[in-house]
Amino acid sequence: MEREHKEPVVVGEYQSEFEATIIKNMLLDNDVPAEVSGATISGFRAEAPNMVQVIVPAGFEQRARELLDEHDQNRPESDESA
Repeated sequence: MEREHKEPVVVGEYQSEFEATIIKNMLLDNDVPAEVSGATISGFRAEAPNMVQVIVPAGFEQRARELLDEHDQNRPESDESA
């Protein structure tokens, strides 16, 4: 039986390594393997400038997106116009 090889999937892009790491840790806490890509290395971005990506194995994409949706719904909205 041949195993299908699937590339990792980007489930989120963030402006800071700090924010991406929080998301990565939330996914890990929920048994979803995750990594951060594009983090700062010695003052330089390793990959896409200005964005840090959270990546999961393709088989975990749906669960990761569900968790991210829950996270976004539970995040307090800042309404500076009020």
